[in-house]
Order: sequence, then C-alpha cells, then structure tokens
Amino acid sequence: MTKRLQLLCSILLLCMIMTSCSRFIHSGNGGFSEVSLNRTSDEYTLKRLDPIELSGSSLFGIPGFGTNNKNKNKYGMIFRFNGIQLGSTPRILPILSLAASTFALGGVAQSISGFNKKGDYNLPTGVNYLVAFPVAGIVNNLIWSGAATSGLTNQVYYKMTSENPEIDIFINPKYQVDYKLGLFNQKASIKASVTGATLKIK
Repeated sequence: MTKRLQLLCSILLLCMIMTSCSRFIHSGNGGFSEVSLNRTSDEYTLKRLDPIELSGSSLFGIPGFGTNNKNKNKYGMIFRFNGIQLGSTPRILPILSLAASTFALGGVAQSISGFNKKGDYNLPTGVNYLVAFPVAGIVNNLIWSGAATSGLTNQVYYKMTSENPEIDIFINPKYQVDYKLGLFNQKASIKASVTGATLKIK
C-alpha cells in the first residue's frame, strides 16, 4: 500500500468519524399531545391500541444485518404526533468507513511486521488486510453506535397507520427501547403503546 493511499484512507476514516450518525433517542416535547386544537374529547372515541414491537441489528456498524423484518423498507409519517425519533444511519457510510479503516489499519499492520532479509514485508500484501479487518470492524461498530435502531421510527409509524386505518389521531405514546452494544454487533428492540382517537361523525 502506498503512503498516498494510506493517507487518503485515513482522511476518509476521519471524515466518517466526524460525521457519523451517533444520535440515539430524541423525544417530542408534548406540544401536540392534545386530541385536537379545535374539538373537544367528547367528539372522539378513545382506544388503547395493540403494542407494536420491532427489532433491529447491525454488524460492524452496518445496519440491517440479522433482522428478519418484512417492513424494514417501508415508511410511515404521522403529523401532529408527540413521537419518538431514533437515529437513522445510511448503510453506505458505515460500509465506506469500514473499508477505509481496513486499508488504513492494514497498512499499519504491514509496517509493524517489518521486513525480511529480501527487503519484503514480513506480512504479505492481502494478509495484512485480513489481520486488520476484525479490528476495523470493532472500531466501525463503535463509530456507528446506534446503527441497530436505524429506521425503526419510520417502521413503527408505518405499522401504526397501516394496522389502524380507522384511527384519526394517535396520542399518549409510551415507548420501551432496549439496546445492546457488542464487540462486533448491535441489537435493539422497541415496544410502542399508543392511544388512538376516532372522530365521532354525526
């Protein structure tokens, strides 16, 4: 590996670290928790909806691995809702940072191995990348902590709207989020309980 390529990979890795999506949980401030701005609760029928449970995972900081979720590419949006906002990580960014980390650390590993009597590296080209890859995976997993929750917010909203088409307004949300950061992977799960309000049409 040339020094120029090593420098390029190091710069790319630094940029990824500085721009990594490390946001985890952002809750609403309750500003839209009323049933309506112009109507009274007497005009609505309230119902506690069935809880929505979803899970997510990531490998080496890349979201989506190991998740059997048929709705992972579906999205929902609810206006005037005091909802939760989990971090979202575009998959391409962790992939690029993993590649950059592997090349950068591979060059370091090869340099540390030193030279043999023929003037060649003791660690053959290619082997250095295999040695560096697990370490790069650990680093990437830490850089993109929270990747397992990527997209879960939109999936919750999708299930909420698709499974309850008769509901006009969603209110009083309650969430339980479990998150586990491992050496190479991450796992997350969310359980959402929401009350639905249906307008009484006279």
